[in-house]
Amino acid sequence: MWLRTRIAVLNEGFIDTLHDLGIKPAAAADDRAERNDGSPSVGLPSHPDLKKITSLKPDLIIADSSLHKGIYHELTKIAPTIALQNEAADYQDAVDAALTIEKAVGKDGIIEKQLSAQEEKLNDIKRKLDAEGGTILLIDAANDSISVKDDRFFTSRLLTLAGFTYAVQTDSGGKSDSFKMTPGQLLHIDPDYIVLLDGEKELEKNHLWKQLTAVKNGHVYRADRAVWTERRSIDGADAILHDLQKKMLAKKAQN
Repeated sequence: MWLRTRIAVLNEGFIDTLHDLGIKPAAAADDRAERNDGSPSVGLPSHPDLKKITSLKPDLIIADSSLHKGIYHELTKIAPTIALQNEAADYQDAVDAALTIEKAVGKDGIIEKQLSAQEEKLNDIKRKLDAEGGTILLIDAANDSISVKDDRFFTSRLLTLAGFTYAVQTDSGGKSDSFKMTPGQLLHIDPDYIVLLDGEKELEKNHLWKQLTAVKNGHVYRADRAVWTERRSIDGADAILHDLQKKMLAKKAQN
């Protein structure tokens, strides 16, 4: 099989997979002039520069099925193009994308080994944290506003694989989303665990905050937004699981 090595990536979420497969992107849609790996930028993921992509002569383009739906036909004129879910991906979408990319670049077995190792890690976390069935909620609190990630979000799905029950359930399918919530609504849901994404501390001054089960039991964990929400990949999941285990085991040791 012909190995494709000059690959243009139009969403950052796919870059982890290429690196795992031993491939440096020939181009990447990014908000930096040049990535840390030396890959030249071809614009923003939302507005990739087609002329620049053409000039770099890729032999494969990896696009996002949501972001690049409107330019997919134009991309196929530049090079063979695969469109995969990342912008609105859940965990399984990210796994499927990694396996598809592995096949597209002519490699085999690498991603499967990663997934096997990650399954072992998930089982280890389940055993050590002993949180089976405990409800958890991923929230972003800033400027007196509470934004909640729904159960279809990448990290939300990953947390369920680690043994938690996600505290809010959506009634229908579709892409993941966030929604606003008041402190009173949060108290009504009253999750056993809360992951707070870089939130301002105003929420913690609210009298209802102190009534939450997670707060009373010391089960509120501050997390970096970039780590927990922006890397929708197998490596990204590993980083989340590492951070989750480190934070929760440290709290357990204190109790």
